[in-house]
Amino acid sequence: MSDSTHTGQVSDALKQSLSCLPGGLPDAMVERILRCVHYEPVIGIMGKSGAGKSSLCNTLFSPPPASVDAVRGCTRRVNRYHVRRGSHTLYIADFPGIAETPELDRQYRWLYRAWSSKLDLIVWGLKADERAWKDDLRCYRELLNAGAEPERFLFVLTQADKMEPCREWDNSNHQPSANQSENLAIKTELAMTLFAAVHPVIAVSATENYNLERWAEALIQALPLNSCSAVSRHLNTGLRTERVQNTAREGFVSIAGTIFDEAASVVQTSGKLVRQLQRLRQRFLSLIHVVWHLLF
Repeated sequence: MSDSTHTGQVSDALKQSLSCLPGGLPDAMVERILRCVHYEPVIGIMGKSGAGKSSLCNTLFSPPPASVDAVRGCTRRVNRYHVRRGSHTLYIADFPGIAETPELDRQYRWLYRAWSSKLDLIVWGLKADERAWKDDLRCYRELLNAGAEPERFLFVLTQADKMEPCREWDNSNHQPSANQSENLAIKTELAMTLFAAVHPVIAVSATENYNLERWAEALIQALPLNSCSAVSRHLNTGLRTERVQNTAREGFVSIAGTIFDEAASVVQTSGKLVRQLQRLRQRFLSLIHVVWHLLF
């Protein structure tokens, strides 16, 4: 069954559940719900050149949206890719990496500032084995000074398999050794402190498929409520864990609750009608919870 068929059926069911509301309120509420369903998020990928930003992006979403070059930075401008699943579209803004040359950095920092307010979330890749993050810090602080909101940034330690002592990486189980794990924990704590990160910083390896499920869960939790369900739709199937889906579903139910409350606020209420609206709200949100998987 197609997405449009599912959406049509859900739309009819929602209108029926709201049919006791006056005037055009049911139609207006369902229209707002559907606008949220078809919202097209934009995620920015930023950080230092060679940090594995594009590789991480390709591992998260299917089909892989970004080109990758093992020798030189591939991205010289903002590449805007789209990932499409059925009628849903996600945009990835893949930014050029900083710290290649001073001349390019001046251009790139301008791009970062110009785009920062247009993004639902900014994923910032920090190389796990990097000794100095001064360029990342300088660029990040410039964005904050220009008005960017700290909660819109999700920092991630990339290329965890290269953390010293890199020769100890457990190739059979695709995970770090005890020594590497200890060093990754130290670097994670350092990143949290230096960047005053709002969201958890998690160490991952795209090539080794290490910690990606945990990081996908952090990604969905960091997203604004209006985009977490839409983004969850585009994750690779193996990354749509139960926790990812529960977080996205509850976020969407919360939005539906706000839509209901704003619509109900225009209804002239008495004590009896208030109680009826409360029961209707509970039934409406229960229905949203049940049909979420048909919408996303």
